[in-house]
Amino acid sequence: MRLLLLLLLLCPPLWAQTVEKRQLAGRPVMIWWPKNAAKSPAVLFSHGWRGVNNQSAPLMRTLAQAGYVVVAPNHKDALFGTGIPPEPQISFDDPSMWTPDTYRDRAEDLSEIWRAVRTDPRVDPLRLVLMGHSLGGYTSMGLSGAIPAWDSYGFQPQAVVCFSPFTTPYLEHGSLALRAPVMYQGGTEDDFITPPVARPNGTYDRSSKPKCFVEFEGALHTSWSILDPDYEDLIADYTLAFLDHFVMKKPVSPLLRKKPPGVSDLRFEE
Repeated sequence: MRLLLLLLLLCPPLWAQTVEKRQLAGRPVMIWWPKNAAKSPAVLFSHGWRGVNNQSAPLMRTLAQAGYVVVAPNHKDALFGTGIPPEPQISFDDPSMWTPDTYRDRAEDLSEIWRAVRTDPRVDPLRLVLMGHSLGGYTSMGLSGAIPAWDSYGFQPQAVVCFSPFTTPYLEHGSLALRAPVMYQGGTEDDFITPPVARPNGTYDRSSKPKCFVEFEGALHTSWSILDPDYEDLIADYTLAFLDHFVMKKPVSPLLRKKPPGVSDLRFEE
């Protein structure tokens, strides 16, 4: 099973004809191009700690089919990284010790890669989505106003989408007045990450509007990766419903207003 996972991560599936591999800013990057891309909105995706850039490949393909260019780098802490020890820069169990310098290298990765991609004529630089899983969610939030010291990178996203994001440092000493609408996704079995987002006076409650939180029944921390295909459709449906409204400027989808089977918690405020 582990060998199969490694092969899936290393090799794009045969149907992914729009996937391109590049080296940008010294980092391996994968780009999912929509068919006949012309000034398409862009999604800049940041993987989780010890994750990999195509860990959520089915979702990336769905976003590309919906008209988004998806750009996903491998950070230095990636599963197939550069030999950096597996220990986190600062323990995830001690969020009070995190500072603006913690994982700043990730912010620099995204800044340099976006600078290289945004000038492509197929990309609309004014319609940017910052998206991330776990530590990638932390990174996306930090570049959207949660870490004021990162404002110098100049990101002005139209939306932020965070899959099971690590947010406890922001509850300790961060800012949750984000510059863009934010969606948080979590799972009832994601015991370490989702509760701080969902609890009263937690990440969702403290975040500025517009905002959305959706919690999937039974979802684990790995459910936003190819390790758990059971949630692919729900994740894609809610992600696109949010982006359709705030990026494509479509009316609010009923999906953001009413819980279907499989969703244990749903909140949406404009």
